[in-house]
Amino acid sequence: MPKKAIFLLSFLYTISLSAQNKEDLLGSWTEIIGQHHISEKWSIPTVTLLQHYEMFDKFQFIMLRSGVTYAFSKDFSASVGYDYVYSEAFSEDSFTIQHRVWEEATLKTPFLSPYIAHRFRLESTWKRQEPEYDLSHRVRYRLKFDRSLYKSLYFTAFNEVFINLKEPYFNQNRFHFGLGYSLHQDLKIEIGYLKNHFRHAHYDRIRFGMVFKTRFLEQKDR
Repeated sequence: MPKKAIFLLSFLYTISLSAQNKEDLLGSWTEIIGQHHISEKWSIPTVTLLQHYEMFDKFQFIMLRSGVTYAFSKDFSASVGYDYVYSEAFSEDSFTIQHRVWEEATLKTPFLSPYIAHRFRLESTWKRQEPEYDLSHRVRYRLKFDRSLYKSLYFTAFNEVFINLKEPYFNQNRFHFGLGYSLHQDLKIEIGYLKNHFRHAHYDRIRFGMVFKTRFLEQKDR
């Protein structure tokens, strides 16, 4: 067998071995984000988040979120809500269930096209991983930026840091950038790259997102 062929087979074999490490896999991050307006000021946010260790394979976790939002103005809103999270370990036959209550405030400030968004969130999480139970608290800050590129195409990016309220204080950091396309004023699709850092691990994800709004009550005529 030619030396080049032997080297190629060895190289592919090495990659296949390294791919058994969950941190070396390129996974998928699928997110459906809804904002359901029930009046001029009140709305119901919903999020479904599905993550896989590999691209749409090897299930990692699913998160279901809902709550209520009140808009004080077009640039400032506050929300409270609840998350249900079910996750599975990569190579072990075990699972974790989390129940999370959160409060957040979102502030938009002028910057280029047309603003940047600051999101501050406090979370209290009750985690069950048999036979252990745990209650923890953390704060999150996300800085998000969107900029129009051409017609309905736009650039989107955010960075979010998670801080525990007890040691170890660093929980994780998420950095994302990508492209979005507005199919309608109330419907957008996005694709991008997301890097998720933890204290002793990191994950690379391709993020697929859909962002939409519904309006249960018709807007008043101007």
